[in-house]
Amino acid sequence: MHSVRWVLTLGWLLLIFSFFYDPITPMFTHPDNLASPFRLRPEIYLDPIKCVKIRETCMPEQPFAMGALMWWAMIVPAGIFILLVLGHEFWRRICPLSFLSQIPRALGIQRRRKVIDPLTGEIRSEVVTIGENSWLGRNHLYVQFGLFVLGLGGRILFTNSDRHMLGFFLIGSILCAILVGYLYAGKSWCHYFCPMAPVQLVYTGPRSLLGSQAHLSQKPIISQSMCRIVDPVTKQERSACVSCKMPCFDIDAEKNYWTELSKPGRRLVQYGYLGMVIAFYLYYFLYAGNWDYYFTGAWTHEEDQVSKVLDTGFYIYGHSLPIPKLIAVFITFFVLIAITFTLGQLLERLYRLYTGWRGRAVTAIQAQHAIFTIFTAASFWTFFSYGARPSLNRMPPMPLLAFNALIVLVGSMWLYRTFGRDRSQYERESMAASLRKQLHKLNLDASLLEGRELEDLSSDEVYTLVKVLSEFSQQLRLQSYTGVVQDLLEQNIVDATSSFDFCRKLRQDLQVSDADHFAAIETIAAMNPDILTTPRETQQSPEMHDAVTLAKTIAKQLRHRSRTGSDPSLGHNRDRN
Repeated sequence: MHSVRWVLTLGWLLLIFSFFYDPITPMFTHPDNLASPFRLRPEIYLDPIKCVKIRETCMPEQPFAMGALMWWAMIVPAGIFILLVLGHEFWRRICPLSFLSQIPRALGIQRRRKVIDPLTGEIRSEVVTIGENSWLGRNHLYVQFGLFVLGLGGRILFTNSDRHMLGFFLIGSILCAILVGYLYAGKSWCHYFCPMAPVQLVYTGPRSLLGSQAHLSQKPIISQSMCRIVDPVTKQERSACVSCKMPCFDIDAEKNYWTELSKPGRRLVQYGYLGMVIAFYLYYFLYAGNWDYYFTGAWTHEEDQVSKVLDTGFYIYGHSLPIPKLIAVFITFFVLIAITFTLGQLLERLYRLYTGWRGRAVTAIQAQHAIFTIFTAASFWTFFSYGARPSLNRMPPMPLLAFNALIVLVGSMWLYRTFGRDRSQYERESMAASLRKQLHKLNLDASLLEGRELEDLSSDEVYTLVKVLSEFSQQLRLQSYTGVVQDLLEQNIVDATSSFDFCRKLRQDLQVSDADHFAAIETIAAMNPDILTTPRETQQSPEMHDAVTLAKTIAKQLRHRSRTGSDPSLGHNRDRN
């Protein structure tokens, strides 16, 4: 994958270079090159006037470099298709910007700060990360969506056809990614700054069509697109995670989805994105007064694009509106965003009313997820009704119809498998492996499983079977519950803080109290203190804070005894008592 990323990055840099010097591709777009599918073909696309108009003016048909057409009408649509089908994990592993943002880490020149080691009291340096509770950590979705809106507006105004402006824009993006990679560790560029990140959230949802499901894998593993390096000794991949975001989209995308479903800006991203898709393509018609301007790809070689930012912004059915293009673009964006944002919230309420009327009321979170899913499918279908069409419409009819059918099929399959999913199902699946381990310890009668093995049971069947434990002694229930919590912690499915809420339903089924959970944490802390010593920037309840503090204290004492040569086990019982 390292080599693949280098090849893709060098190819991208070569494309950027072509924006400044390209003596080759204009020959493919020459009007007289009848063998080229990339020339403008008015006999297929246009009205009898045989020209592409911007308002009442025909655009001259002349050779043009294809760099902008390749970028906007081929590469960008391919990225959207990859996100829904193969998921963010594939995209982030091949994304050149994500790759280039890691250059400072690879060179060992990231910004560092001095901190006091809580175990030894010594001063050491560490890389800087963006805190989850910082302003940017809480509000990054607003920032990224704002950059996304500005970027699309800038595309229409400056970079659609001006190859030099597009080249400078992409170079600036590369420099920004490298700068963020220097200032902050991990994938801070991807998580907190990249305008493409909201698009990834929309199209990935809880899981992509063919992407992996990290929560089903036996931990610990290097899952999905998490940060990784090759160990110089073992030559194997190992984690390079610095906890720049919890929960991390690159480690477990579905966990991130359910955890941040109510995060500030999440609805704006999901509902506003559909408005942006509609507004972006609609504006081509509102500006030129016809659809030929967009579907022929004439916008990729419009002359003097930058000088036209103050031209008439709206031309609707032969009537000009005296609003500059610079303002008209963002008026269109904001109106459509407001419409789809309002529509999304209204549909959430209507869906809850409908399910209540049908006698199967859903929670606000489940209603939000259902409407999110519908909006994602609508965004996907709307995007490919227009996105890439300047290239696709040059294909013969049968391949074009096949591609259209593929888009409908893929979107429908994603909608079908995502709509009915909920957080409880994810949590049951996440705990299934841990529950199986505890059930193995019980040596259950094989007749209870009807001849099947525990590994053959679905997550729902395993979870239901665990309820049998309620008939056993309190000691066995506590032992099983502690084993499950410890296994979840060892696999990094939860940390000490989030385990309380994550295991709430399990406590109810096993008739285990909240106080028993904290007792289980203290038991785990005494026996396996390293599990709980990973630093997390999370809010802790007073009880959980005491339990984690105990774990850290024990870990510090044990490690100190190990370094001083004394037997750590000598003080173990005293610490535990």
